[in-house]
Amino acid sequence: MQTSELFLKFVRRIILAFFILLSWVVVSRAQNAGNVGIYTREINVFTSQNTTKSSTIFPDFGFAANYLTYCNTAFTGTIDMEWSPNPATTPYIVLVQASYAAPAPDSNCHTLQTGGYFPNLRSTVSVLAGSLSAWYTASAAPIPLVSSGIGSNGPSSPINCDHNAVSTVSSAATINLGSITPINTGDTIVLCAFTISFVAAPSTGGVLITWATATNCSTTTSSSWAADTTSNTPQLFTVLIQQRTSSPSFPIPCFSNTAGVTAVVSASYASVHGL
Repeated sequence: MQTSELFLKFVRRIILAFFILLSWVVVSRAQNAGNVGIYTREINVFTSQNTTKSSTIFPDFGFAANYLTYCNTAFTGTIDMEWSPNPATTPYIVLVQASYAAPAPDSNCHTLQTGGYFPNLRSTVSVLAGSLSAWYTASAAPIPLVSSGIGSNGPSSPINCDHNAVSTVSSAATINLGSITPINTGDTIVLCAFTISFVAAPSTGGVLITWATATNCSTTTSSSWAADTTSNTPQLFTVLIQQRTSSPSFPIPCFSNTAGVTAVVSASYASVHGL
């Protein structure tokens, strides 16, 4: 009897050990589910390119996250990422593109991105002036099809204006708005919104925003925003039109007041790199 009981205990232990081992196998398999191998690549695309040219087709390893980073030197023209289902029979289709207009040559670095699998992907640069260098990087990883925002210079994130400034501007004066200057070299100042109030009823004249080379506002571009004033102009109004310079050579925002009375300007802004 004692031997039988010992044998049964031994069998129970064997069965228990088997189920424990089986549970380990099942758990370990579940832990491995969903693991992926990430493949990445970086190649040089253009080097000081100063003529219109299409690159060779980028390597195809099933990439979904595609980035084209480029640095401009007094550049005007366009650069893109483009794709063809079959280069022998189908023209290339532009997926993303950045443009830099002749009045404001660009000398900054930027990045275009394309989400999704596009074999036969390449870049074409159309040069009007200046030059650029570009590099392609990619990974087989998830990415949205399009960026959260897109503008004339290609994809970008929406601007988050996290600074504020206030200026008191006497009549017939032009001053550096809020003493705002780029925080870092190469930054672009973006004004998200501003309010203008007058200490008394204004007269026939106007208010405007220009961009200058220095904080004394002695040399400015044409205005990026302007409004006429009369005796019927409200003493407080809000402007929600985003403002930024048209040229990196004029990074300083200036406010001009010819409304006949002192104006108080409150602005929200950000100093953004790479726009």
